[in-house]
Amino acid sequence: MHMTNTTAAHPVVSVLVPTYNVERYVAQCLDSLCAQTLENIEIICINDGATDGSAAILHDYANRDARIVVIDKENSGYGASLNRGMECARGAYLAIAEPDDFAERSMYATLYDFAQRYDCDVVKSNFYEYAEGRNRKNRNLQGYPMKTPFDPADQPRIICTIPSIWTGLYRTDMLKREGISFRETPGAAFQDTSFVLKTWFAAKRCVLVRKPLLHYRMDNPSSSVKTSDRIFVVCDELAESERFLRERPDRCEKFISWFHVDKWGKYRWNYERIDASCHEEFAERMRSEYARAFESGELVQSYFADGDWRAVTQLLDEGAASFAAHHLETF
Repeated sequence: MHMTNTTAAHPVVSVLVPTYNVERYVAQCLDSLCAQTLENIEIICINDGATDGSAAILHDYANRDARIVVIDKENSGYGASLNRGMECARGAYLAIAEPDDFAERSMYATLYDFAQRYDCDVVKSNFYEYAEGRNRKNRNLQGYPMKTPFDPADQPRIICTIPSIWTGLYRTDMLKREGISFRETPGAAFQDTSFVLKTWFAAKRCVLVRKPLLHYRMDNPSSSVKTSDRIFVVCDELAESERFLRERPDRCEKFISWFHVDKWGKYRWNYERIDASCHEEFAERMRSEYARAFESGELVQSYFADGDWRAVTQLLDEGAASFAAHHLETF
């Protein structure tokens, strides 16, 4: 590992930028971070063994802005990169910036202001979906209290929102105290899943900001194609989230039924991304998990959309083979 540069003595926010082969976009991301109206930040760029020009761009920016730290390491995946960055982070709050996204200039000042004002564990904003130079507001947090602190356990359905890991500030002490980090699985699929769920489960004071503060790029051409390997990665992430939750019985009581609703949506997303030849095998895993949840009285029909509840009962009643035969693309 090679590290360069020194940063501000006491940054209030540490922004982690996990970087792998994004030379087309990373300069725009770093420009948006360097231009933040909250100047007292550190920007920790983790070069995950990039094979294009990304690393050179990171080091060029680090030479020009003392707040930027570059960590060079061998390729080991998104989760391992973020864990390495977390080990180095010195800010009271942690943020994660994807290198193909970019932030509004006021993003971290706005989030940090609320974090300080209300002594928050987590602050999150809405975001823009950005494609071909155009923004569309994603109202991910619609229907939840805005600009006022609340305990996520009192709004447990919030775990069903889009994870949007990159729109938040997370109190560093909370992450350390609760043992929240990233699973170090290969590649870059689903590692945000357990991190986001654990932060909702553990946080006692959260504030949401209606204004979109981040531009989430939708037109990066390196999107995934149908896969027939690692079909259970999402299951492992969710099993880890559930383990964490069940270790906290008072929180589990509030969240567990909504966890099964959220899991169903994530399992559908995975079903759509894996090759059809894997559908029956994946459906069998789903069936065993939902049968267990049903028997323990943790499935609440009214929490599910009508079509989702029909699909759950079809899976439980008819089995995986029939379910996969009836659902060729999605469910």
